[in-house]
Formats: sequence, structure tokens, C-alpha cells
Amino acid sequence: MPFRVSVHLLEPSYQAAGADKSRAEWPPHPSRLFCGLVSVADPADPVQDVALRWLEEQSAPRVRVPARTAEAEEPRRSWVVTNTVGKRPSHAVLPGRMSSGMRQWPQRALEQPLVEFEWATEPPAGVAAVLEMLAKANPYIGRATGHALVHAQVVDEPLTVDDSGRWQVWAPAPDGASAWETVSLRVPYPGYLERLRQAYEEGQPAWQQSRSVPYVPEKPAGVEESEDASVEPVPGPWRDLVTFAFAQGVSLDPSLTLQVGEALRREVLTRLKWCGHDVKPMVAVHGHKEAGDERRLCAYLGLPFVGHRHADGRLRGVGVVLPHDLPAGHRRALVAALVHVEGGVRKLEVPTLPEPVALEYVGPGAAEVKRLESVRSRRWVGPSQWWTTALPMVLDHFPGRNGRGIEESVAKSCRLAGLPEPAEVQVLRTGAYLPGAPLLPAAALRRKKGEPPLPGRHVRVRFAQPVTGPVVIGSKRNFGLGLCMPTGPWTDQEGASA
Repeated sequence: MPFRVSVHLLEPSYQAAGADKSRAEWPPHPSRLFCGLVSVADPADPVQDVALRWLEEQSAPRVRVPARTAEAEEPRRSWVVTNTVGKRPSHAVLPGRMSSGMRQWPQRALEQPLVEFEWATEPPAGVAAVLEMLAKANPYIGRATGHALVHAQVVDEPLTVDDSGRWQVWAPAPDGASAWETVSLRVPYPGYLERLRQAYEEGQPAWQQSRSVPYVPEKPAGVEESEDASVEPVPGPWRDLVTFAFAQGVSLDPSLTLQVGEALRREVLTRLKWCGHDVKPMVAVHGHKEAGDERRLCAYLGLPFVGHRHADGRLRGVGVVLPHDLPAGHRRALVAALVHVEGGVRKLEVPTLPEPVALEYVGPGAAEVKRLESVRSRRWVGPSQWWTTALPMVLDHFPGRNGRGIEESVAKSCRLAGLPEPAEVQVLRTGAYLPGAPLLPAAALRRKKGEPPLPGRHVRVRFAQPVTGPVVIGSKRNFGLGLCMPTGPWTDQEGASA
């Protein structure tokens, strides 16, 4: 039977800085709970040591957290005083009190003030009793201001996540999980107890003794992986999609898609150069390859709000797509520049806009809020047999008179994009298949003056097997036009006209 530790926070917030000190870590790391148990344990009690060593030797636990959370707009602030003995203490032996100034720390607001950690193995009765005692003695998790009531017990059933949307369960990632699907959580490991105590004696921080494990969110029970789960998906030309959201209330006209894609490419190259990388060999990133070079290029996307009856088609964020064949060193450099170094990409300067647009990285653990749905990577990756354009594709060449051969032109665009031959192609002369999908003027379909006025169309394609996205097709695919959404054969055609 599983062993579960429940942390009931006395305030509906979690206070602990993550790797980015300006933001709270989320989900909470299991190592924080273990450190809390160590802090209240008696190092001279061998029985307590046995219990803690049993816990550190177990596999990484699952973590259940509220699904609806949000980073606090303002960090928590407080005046902090320190004890000090000055050069001339005023009361002989009494230490003085000095203000160290206003301190602040990030916090995350929670709909339900409960976090649970669960190990799959049932501990021996004596070990369970000791861990229950230590849990009750632990007064907080994260920062000392995060007061909590902590309970530990052996339970009959493991943690579950239902389809109500209230809870999210994080579990250690299986082998082969994409880096963009995972978050790294610090966990206990064999020998962690001794490392923590040695660090304490040497005045070293506990976080330097930590080890991390990749975690992924579990799907609700009964939810299938895809409508074609029995068929092995075909990998598309791109492997990873990293996305960024505009600030709440900010959206851009979809006619700026090409400008937004170009601005995002320029920002990425600027950050790589600032990080000290030689970008000339990074052909996939800058896109200037010689004739005959078969390498795939990164795609720079604007992400629209489509597919909903209230959708307006406006861009709610941006994304960078990394190709499968991107060299490992280039991939690491690009990931660091996008997400990690100095907080990652934080703004986008579009030439036609008066001010830069602020960006927020949307990782797997981002809050489950409606404004982020259009910019979550999972919305665009499938797998699916049916893919439908959210932004019109620009054909790779002119069709015949009266549109003859246009379906073959779309099929060729799929092949040029590195996708399988589609089993079925449907093309609209005007209108769109997805609610809210925009129709763009001719000027918005060309990056540069003098380019041929190739037509743009909304299409949907069906492949013989499910294809893993993102799927972007057409001559402007590397700058966002032709972005497709995984759909079903029933694609809502409200507002479409043939």
C-alpha cells in the first residue's frame, strides 16, 4: 500500500523560489519535504535515522497539486531584522538589532491549499510510525513563512487525477520523454541524509546537495492518448515546441504573423550571440542554407486563438519549433538561450508596434488557465490523422486555372515540409474550417517586396497514420503561416464557405 504525506498549507499560497529566483518553483520539490523532516529529526536518535534512510532509498514519489494555480503578480515582501554585535555594543553583552532592509520572495496562489507526496512502497510499521511523528513536527514547507500542517500515513489506494480539472498529478517521466514535456524536480536519494548533515556542519546550502529527476503530468484515468492509440504515430519533421504567452489582455492581429515570426527569429539570434555562441554554423536557426542542403530549419510561429465558438483568430503568443535533426550542441545552446539564461526570452520587438511585447515562457507546469490554452505546446502536437490550418498556408507554387491541381499542390507542400503523403486533401477557396481561423490579405502572405503573390488557402489533410506535430505547411512555414491544429474528421465548419 502507498505511503502518503499530505501538506495542508495554512494559507492558499506556496512560497519557495525556483531556479529563476523571480518565480516560485512549481510543482513543489520532494526534496523540500525531506529536508523538512531532517530539520526536525534528532541526529543522535538512530531510530529516526533508520526511518529517514528508508525514505531516501525509495523511488521518486508522485506529487499531487491543485491544477488551478497562478504566479502572484507581486512577490511577498517583509522587513527582516538580523542579530549583530557592533563594534561598540550599547548594552555591553547584548546584541544589537539591525534592519537588513525589505526582503521579498516569490509565491504561487493555489485554489486548494493542499500538496501531497506519495511513495509506492509501504514502509515497515516502525518506520511508518517514526515518519508520521516527524511529519507532525514539521511546521512548514518551502520558506519558513509557508506554515503548514503535515500528516503522513499508509493509505489503501494510490493518488488519482480525475477529469474535473481540480487536481494534477506529477510522476517520474518514462524513458524517452521529450525534454519539453518534463520538469526537473529535486528528490531524495541514497546518502542524501548524510550529505545534508555534512553540508550543515560546513555551512553549505542544502540545495547544492540535491539531485533532480524529470517529471511529467499524468493524464486523467480513462483518457486515451489519441483517437488512433492502437496505431504507432509517424514522427513529423519537428521534435520540440517551446511556447511563450503574451501578457494577459494582449493579442496581435494575425496579419502580423510573418513579422512576428521574423522578430522572434531575430531575438533568438541576438540572444545566442549574447551568450557567446557562433551562430554562423547554426543553419537550422538562422535559415540561410545552401542549395542541396537537406537539413530542416527551425520554425518561428505566431499562435492564434482558434477552434472555439468564441475564437477571434488573434495571436496570443509565439513558439519556436526545433527540428529532429538539430545537432545536440545546437539544441542545448538554443534551449538555454530560449528558457534558462537570464530568464530566457522575455520580449519581442515587432517593427510595426510602438512598444516591445512582453513574453512569458509556458512550460509543462504552467497554470491551468484559459488564456494559456492557445499557447500550450500540447494544443499543437497531436498525434492525429487529421490536421487543419489555424492560419492559412501559402502554396509553394501557383495552381492551374480555376484551381485545377490545387489538392496536389497541397500534397506537395506536405512532402516538402517532411510529412508523409496525405491520404486526403480538402481545400477551401474562401473561408476556414476552424472557427476563428483568420483570412489574411495578400500583403500579409509575403515577407518581402517583390515576392510572387502566391495564394493562401485554408486546408485540412488526412494521413493514413497518426502524425506527431507540430505540423506547418506551405512556402512560409518557417515563419508561421500554414500552422495546423490536430482535429477530427468532424472539424467544425461553422462559418466556412466552399
